[in-house]
Amino acid sequence: MAPPVNIRPIRFWPRATYRMHTPLRDIETEADIAYFLDRFYARVRQNPELGYLFDGVAQVDWPTHLPKIQAFWSSLLLGTNSYQGQPMRPHFELAQKAPIRPGHFDQWLALFSQTLAECFAGERANEACLRAQSIAAVMQSRLHLTGLLQTE
Repeated sequence: MAPPVNIRPIRFWPRATYRMHTPLRDIETEADIAYFLDRFYARVRQNPELGYLFDGVAQVDWPTHLPKIQAFWSSLLLGTNSYQGQPMRPHFELAQKAPIRPGHFDQWLALFSQTLAECFAGERANEACLRAQSIAAVMQSRLHLTGLLQTE
Protein backbone atom coordinates (compact mmCIF):
# COMPACT_ATOMS: atom_id res chain seq x y z
CA MET A 1 0.00 0.00 0.00
CA ALA A 2 1.36 3.42 -1.00
CA PRO A 3 1.99 6.01 1.70
CA PRO A 4 -0.57 8.81 1.91
CA VAL A 5 0.21 11.86 -0.17
CA ASN A 6 -0.11 15.30 1.33
CA ILE A 7 -1.98 17.43 -1.16
CA ARG A 8 -2.21 21.13 -0.54
CA PRO A 9 -5.51 22.71 -1.44
CA ILE A 10 -5.46 24.94 -4.49
CA ARG A 11 -5.93 28.56 -3.61
CA PHE A 12 -8.09 30.50 -5.99
CA TRP A 13 -7.57 34.23 -6.16
CA PRO A 14 -10.48 36.52 -6.86
CA ARG A 15 -10.46 37.99 -10.33
CA ALA A 16 -9.95 41.47 -8.94
CA THR A 17 -6.39 40.61 -7.92
CA TYR A 18 -5.30 39.69 -11.44
CA ARG A 19 -3.65 42.48 -13.38
CA MET A 20 -3.75 42.65 -17.11
CA HIS A 21 -0.23 42.47 -18.49
CA THR A 22 0.55 44.44 -21.58
CA PRO A 23 3.52 42.99 -23.44
CA LEU A 24 6.52 45.26 -23.38
CA ARG A 25 7.79 46.65 -26.64
CA ASP A 26 11.38 47.00 -27.76
CA ILE A 27 13.54 50.13 -27.68
CA GLU A 28 12.76 51.99 -30.89
CA THR A 29 13.54 55.69 -30.44
CA GLU A 30 15.78 58.13 -28.64
CA ALA A 31 12.75 58.98 -26.48
CA ASP A 32 12.64 55.32 -25.40
CA ILE A 33 16.28 55.50 -24.38
CA ALA A 34 15.67 58.74 -22.46
CA TYR A 35 12.66 57.16 -20.70
CA PHE A 36 14.73 54.17 -19.60
CA LEU A 37 17.77 56.19 -18.53
CA ASP A 38 15.68 58.62 -16.46
CA ARG A 39 14.27 55.70 -14.48
CA PHE A 40 17.57 53.85 -14.26
CA TYR A 41 19.60 56.79 -12.98
CA ALA A 42 16.87 57.69 -10.49
CA ARG A 43 17.46 54.23 -8.99
CA VAL A 44 21.23 54.63 -9.16
CA ARG A 45 20.94 57.86 -7.20
CA GLN A 46 18.76 56.17 -4.57
CA ASN A 47 21.28 53.36 -4.07
CA PRO A 48 23.39 54.25 -1.01
CA GLU A 49 26.76 53.30 -2.50
CA LEU A 50 26.19 54.27 -6.13
CA GLY A 51 24.31 57.44 -5.23
CA TYR A 52 27.23 58.49 -3.06
CA LEU A 53 29.68 57.93 -5.93
CA PHE A 54 27.57 59.77 -8.50
CA ASP A 55 26.20 62.61 -6.37
CA GLY A 56 28.61 62.85 -3.45
CA VAL A 57 31.98 62.20 -5.08
CA ALA A 58 31.57 62.87 -8.81
CA GLN A 59 28.92 65.54 -8.18
CA VAL A 60 27.31 64.74 -11.52
CA ASP A 61 25.51 67.63 -13.18
CA TRP A 62 22.49 65.55 -14.21
CA PRO A 63 20.93 68.01 -16.71
CA THR A 64 24.25 67.96 -18.59
CA HIS A 65 25.14 64.31 -18.00
CA LEU A 66 21.88 62.62 -19.01
CA PRO A 67 21.87 63.95 -22.60
CA LYS A 68 25.45 62.69 -23.01
CA ILE A 69 24.52 59.24 -21.74
CA GLN A 70 21.42 59.25 -23.94
CA ALA A 71 23.59 60.07 -26.97
CA PHE A 72 25.98 57.28 -25.98
CA TRP A 73 23.23 54.64 -25.80
CA SER A 74 21.50 56.03 -28.87
CA SER A 75 24.72 55.62 -30.82
CA LEU A 76 25.12 52.03 -29.62
CA LEU A 77 21.53 50.86 -30.02
CA LEU A 78 20.11 53.01 -32.80
CA GLY A 79 23.26 53.81 -34.77
CA THR A 80 22.75 57.58 -34.52
CA ASN A 81 26.47 58.38 -34.08
CA SER A 82 25.37 61.24 -31.83
CA TYR A 83 27.85 60.58 -29.01
CA GLN A 84 31.02 62.65 -28.91
CA GLY A 85 33.31 62.02 -25.99
CA GLN A 86 35.57 59.71 -24.07
CA PRO A 87 33.41 57.49 -21.87
CA MET A 88 36.32 56.12 -19.81
CA ARG A 89 37.73 59.46 -18.68
CA PRO A 90 35.06 60.33 -16.05
CA HIS A 91 35.35 56.84 -14.57
CA PHE A 92 39.13 57.15 -14.19
CA GLU A 93 38.67 60.56 -12.58
CA LEU A 94 36.08 59.15 -10.18
CA ALA A 95 38.34 56.22 -9.26
CA GLN A 96 41.08 58.67 -8.32
CA LYS A 97 38.73 60.38 -5.86
CA ALA A 98 37.02 57.36 -4.27
CA PRO A 99 37.50 53.60 -4.26
CA ILE A 100 35.59 51.76 -6.98
CA ARG A 101 35.06 48.06 -6.33
CA PRO A 102 33.75 45.19 -8.45
CA GLY A 103 30.63 45.21 -6.27
CA HIS A 104 29.78 48.68 -7.55
CA PHE A 105 29.69 47.32 -11.09
CA ASP A 106 27.51 44.43 -9.92
CA GLN A 107 25.04 46.84 -8.33
CA TRP A 108 25.03 49.07 -11.41
CA LEU A 109 24.40 46.11 -13.71
CA ALA A 110 21.64 44.73 -11.48
CA LEU A 111 19.82 48.07 -11.49
CA PHE A 112 20.38 48.42 -15.23
CA SER A 113 18.96 45.00 -16.09
CA GLN A 114 16.05 45.26 -13.63
CA THR A 115 15.01 48.68 -14.89
CA LEU A 116 15.42 47.64 -18.51
CA ALA A 117 13.30 44.50 -17.98
CA GLU A 118 10.53 46.64 -16.48
CA CYS A 119 10.55 49.09 -19.39
CA PHE A 120 11.34 47.13 -22.56
CA ALA A 121 11.69 43.68 -24.10
CA GLY A 122 13.08 42.68 -27.46
CA GLU A 123 16.21 42.51 -29.54
CA ARG A 124 17.50 46.02 -28.75
CA ALA A 125 16.68 45.66 -25.07
CA ASN A 126 18.67 42.41 -25.00
CA GLU A 127 21.50 44.12 -26.86
CA ALA A 128 21.49 46.96 -24.31
CA CYS A 129 21.85 44.45 -21.49
CA LEU A 130 24.70 42.63 -23.24
CA ARG A 131 26.45 45.91 -24.05
CA ALA A 132 26.14 47.07 -20.44
CA GLN A 133 27.77 43.84 -19.25
CA SER A 134 30.55 44.20 -21.80
CA ILE A 135 31.15 47.86 -20.94
CA ALA A 136 31.30 47.05 -17.21
CA ALA A 137 33.83 44.27 -17.87
CA VAL A 138 36.02 46.57 -19.98
CA MET A 139 35.86 49.36 -17.39
CA GLN A 140 36.78 46.97 -14.58
CA SER A 141 39.67 45.60 -16.61
CA ARG A 142 41.06 49.04 -17.45
CA LEU A 143 40.67 50.28 -13.89
CA HIS A 144 42.42 47.13 -12.66
CA LEU A 145 45.30 47.52 -15.13
CA THR A 146 45.88 51.08 -13.95
CA GLY A 147 45.67 50.08 -10.28
CA LEU A 148 42.49 52.07 -9.69
CA LEU A 149 40.09 49.15 -9.08
CA GLN A 150 39.87 48.35 -5.38
CA THR A 151 39.64 44.65 -4.54
CA GLU A 152 36.97 43.75 -2.05
